[in-house]
Order: sequence, then structure tokens, then C-alpha cells
Amino acid sequence: DEEYNNFYKEKFFDFEDPLAVIHANVEGAVTYKALLYIPAKAPYDFYTKDFKKGLQLYSSGVMIMENCADLLPDCFRFVRGVVDSPDLSLNISRELLQHDRQLKVIGQNLEKKVRADLEKFLKEDREGYEKFYENFGRQIGYGIVSDGGESRRDSLKDLLMFYSSTEKKLTTLKEYVSRMKEGQKCIYYAAGESIAAVDKLPQTELLKDKDYEVLYLTGETDEFVLQALMNYDEKPFRSIVDGDLELL
Repeated sequence: DEEYNNFYKEKFFDFEDPLAVIHANVEGAVTYKALLYIPAKAPYDFYTKDFKKGLQLYSSGVMIMENCADLLPDCFRFVRGVVDSPDLSLNISRELLQHDRQLKVIGQNLEKKVRADLEKFLKEDREGYEKFYENFGRQIGYGIVSDGGESRRDSLKDLLMFYSSTEKKLTTLKEYVSRMKEGQKCIYYAAGESIAAVDKLPQTELLKDKDYEVLYLTGETDEFVLQALMNYDEKPFRSIVDGDLELL
């Protein structure tokens, strides 16, 4: 672990150890190795146009590209790391690389690997995952509402977290549904600037008095994310400021 952390800090000029390390060593139609990291905090320029996303791409130990943006989708742009494949040509141009079939296969595999490891991270290190989500949760939401997000909604929805009125901490949609009252038809949410602001809504008080759990949406894209999903486990999302809440 110490060697992995030192490599990350030296390679990517970070002072903090990463939150998680993701390994891939694949042999087959396309052979490659990948060593990926999830940073502890978002870089200062992460949400600016100056941020250079992408992984370092190598062919048999020789760097081809410093920031290969095509290897991971934007929802995982926070991932740092190196990918090395002997199957890639050293002389390949940037334009040809974008259309390289082998690179597309590596990218698809890495996307699945990152998603699977984030799900594992959530199950095995809840505290660590919550730290990750506070830093990069907005990106997961962007992955659902952005162009092409339709194809990723099912794969990303279980990575989402929202503040819960009953748990007083972040919760997943799966956890919310598991606690729903018998006969409850909807997943209730309220959007606002802060947890304190949502807490003061009269509708929030009404639902809390009736022992219903409410998700507090305080991120700028949170409501758009739920609107894009429309439902979870066939339970529709319902804003508590809308008309009929179908309370029991």
C-alpha cells in the first residue's frame, strides 16, 4: 500500500494518499495493465476548463499520451492513473488513436472495472465512499443527465447518495427503498440550498411527523438526476412540494 501511495503522490503531484487503488491486469484479445487511483480530494481546477482529464497511456513502458481522455467517460474524469498495453503502436497519431479498436475495448473494460470497484468501495468502506461522494458525487450525477447518459443510468444509479431525513446522513436509493413503509408508493424528496433549509420546509415537517423518510437534494444537479431516472425499483420520485403526495 505504501508503494502504491508513494507512486501516486510522485506521479500525480498530490500530497495526500489516494482514497482507493484500482488494478487491472488483462490478457486476451487486448492485453493491458492499469493502475488507477481515486484522489482524496478534487484538484483545485477540477471544475474549470483548465483541468486536463485522462489517463497516462503507455505502450510497453513508453508513453504515448500524457492525458488520454478517451479511456474513461466524463462521469469518471476524477480517476488518475496509468495504462500500459503492448498492443498499441508507438507511432500512432492522436487522430488515429481516437478510432483505435483496441483502445475502445480497453476503455469499455476500464469503465466497467471502475464502476464495479466503486460499488465494492461502497459496500466495504462506507466512510471512505462517503468522502469520495462528497468530493466527486456531482460527477456521478452528471453521468446520468449528460448526453448519452441514458445508456449509463442503470449502471450509475446505485452509486448515488442523498442526505436522509431519518438517518441524518447520506443514504443510497436502494437503502431508502428497503426502509419504505408498507404500501408507500413514492420516493419522497425535497430540493433546497442546504440541509437546514430543507429541514424547515412545512412539507418536510408534515412527512417527518407521519414517519416518512425524505431525501434532501442540496446539490445543483440532484433534482435533474432524479428527474432523468424517473423511478427506482419501479418507485417514482415525488417532490414533497408537489400536489397529492399519496400519503397513507
